[in-house]
Amino acid sequence: MQFKTATCERTGQKILLIDGFFVANPVTGEWSFVSADAPDQSADYNVATSEIVKSPEALVDWIAHLNEKTWFDAKKFADFFSRFREENNLFGSV
Repeated sequence: MQFKTATCERTGQKILLIDGFFVANPVTGEWSFVSADAPDQSADYNVATSEIVKSPEALVDWIAHLNEKTWFDAKKFADFFSRFREENNLFGSV
């Protein structure tokens, strides 16, 4: 994974996937992928990609933590990853 790239949805720049953040807007439940130097938006809830892929336990803990959020919408979360995977040609990376 360390060499895969993805496009920041705020700057349009290609960055290493491991250097990005998955960002939720708690007001809308929508998700995006952003770089560290992308401008913050007021309601951002973000997590560094590197933090959730460091171990299987970290990923499980993060997903369980999200499920505790009242604003979390599992369908929007899954739809984001489907779109993100297609837009960044991440098929077959598992």
